[in-house]
Amino acid sequence: MSNNPDIILVFIGESGAGKSTCINYFANFFAQTGFSEDTGYSKIQVVIPNRLFPSAANGFSSGERNVLDKTMSQTMFCKEYDFTWSTANNQMRIKIVDTPGFNDTDSKRDDSNIQEILKTIAKLPFITGILITINGTNSRLSTSVKSALEQLRSSLPDSIFNNLFFILTNCTEDGSNFDLKLVQEYSPDEERIFYMQNSLFSVESRAVIEQNAKNARRAEINWNESMDTIKDIMTKMKQIGETSTQVFGDMRTKREQIVAHKENLIEKQKSLLNIMRAIKTEQERLLNAQNDREANQNYMTTKMIEQIELVTREYYSTICTEHGKVNVCHERCGLTYKSEVNFEHFKNCAAADSTGKNCRHCKCGMNQHLHTYEIPVAKMVELDEIIQSKKAAFDSASRDEQTIQGQLHQLAKTHTQVQNETNQCKQGILDAIRELKQICSRFNFAEMMQTTIDKLRQEQRIARDLEAKQEFSNTADAIEQLIQQLK
Repeated sequence: MSNNPDIILVFIGESGAGKSTCINYFANFFAQTGFSEDTGYSKIQVVIPNRLFPSAANGFSSGERNVLDKTMSQTMFCKEYDFTWSTANNQMRIKIVDTPGFNDTDSKRDDSNIQEILKTIAKLPFITGILITINGTNSRLSTSVKSALEQLRSSLPDSIFNNLFFILTNCTEDGSNFDLKLVQEYSPDEERIFYMQNSLFSVESRAVIEQNAKNARRAEINWNESMDTIKDIMTKMKQIGETSTQVFGDMRTKREQIVAHKENLIEKQKSLLNIMRAIKTEQERLLNAQNDREANQNYMTTKMIEQIELVTREYYSTICTEHGKVNVCHERCGLTYKSEVNFEHFKNCAAADSTGKNCRHCKCGMNQHLHTYEIPVAKMVELDEIIQSKKAAFDSASRDEQTIQGQLHQLAKTHTQVQNETNQCKQGILDAIRELKQICSRFNFAEMMQTTIDKLRQEQRIARDLEAKQEFSNTADAIEQLIQQLK
C-alpha cells in the first residue's frame, strides 16, 4: 500500500467546540474501538489527551498544552494524525489535520493561528474535506469563529471551499440550537451538515458514566450514533473529489507580486516627486539664465571719437616732417611748390616766425618743412566698443542656459522612465489582484492594500508640488476604485 494518504481531512473550529473530541472519535472509528455499556471507557483510546485520558495512545504524540484548562485552545499548532481505515473491500490511509482553535482567551493568537493553518494546508498534497466544528448547543455563531471563517474564506482558494463540511457537536439533529442560516453564505447542503453528540469526554470523571446504568446506556447510544455519523462522513469523503493545494502556490505568487509591486509603488512615487522637484528647480534656473542673457545681450556700445584722415586737395600746403602728415603749418602756401626739405625756401613761408628759423605753429625748424597736396583733416567717427562685464555675464548666462536645457532634457527622459515604471507597478497590482480574485473570490485585497492607500494619502498631504499631490491622489484613487469594482 502506498505511503501517500488517500483522504486528508482538516478540522477547524472554535476552542471548546469539540474539535479535538471529534478527532478522538474518528481515531476510535478507524481503530474499531469505543464505548459500550459493558466495557465502559476501557476500550477507548485517544490521540489527543483530555481530562479523562491525559496521555495519547501508543504511536501518537500531541501538541496539546494544559488539558485541564478548557478556556485555552489545547492545540497550539497544526498537528497531523495518520490512520488506517479498513473496510470490507480495502484499506485506506487517512490523514487528519488538527488546527489551533479560535476565541482563545489568548485572543491575540487568532491571527497567527490562521497563518499557521494556511501554511500547513499549503504543504498538503491535496484536501479531501475541511470540517468546521461548531458547538450545536449555541444559538449563534461567535464573533471569533465568524471572523476566523471570513479570514479563511478570504485566504483559501474557492476550490478548497467546495469541499467544506460542518459538524455540529454536543447535539443531535433534533436537539441542535444552532441556526444554519448563520452559515448560509457557505451554501452548505444537507448532505454536508452532520450532528454528533460527542460529549463522552466532557464529564468530570469516568464514574459519572460507568457507575450509572442510565448514563451508560445513553452514552452507548450516543457513541453508536456518532460512529454512524462518522461512517456517513467517510462515505461522503470517498465519493467527493479531492482538491489540489497547488493553487496555494499560485496564490502565494500573486500575493508576493502584490507586496513587491505595492512596496515599489511608494518608492517610485517618491522618485517621481523628487524628479518633479528637480525639474521645477531647473526650470526656475533656466528662466533666470534667459533673463540674464536678455539683460546683457546689448554688451556692444557706440561712441564718437575724433579721427585724423589724409585728404588730397587741389592746392598744396606746408607741413612739418617731424610730425608726419598730421599737422598743417600753413594751408594754401603761396611759395613755389617744393616737395622736399629746403630751409632757404621755407624760411619765407607765412608759417615762419620773425627770425625765419622756426615754425610759429609746430615750433620745429623751418628746415624740416615741405609741401604736399595731402593734408590731415580731423573727423568724428562712430566706434563700437565691448562692455566686458556685460559680455562676460551674457556668455555665462548663455552657457548656463545650454547646460540647464540639457539637464532638463535628461530629467524629462528620467521622468518618463520612472512614470512608466510607476504605471507598471500600478498595473502589476491590478493584474495580480484580478488574477488572485479568480482563484479566491473572497480574497480581502482591500485590507491588504489599505496600508498602501494610507501611505499614498500621507504622501499626498505632505507633498508641496500640486502635480505630485495629484499623482499620489490618482494612484490611491485607482486602487480604491478597483477595490470597489472587484467587491
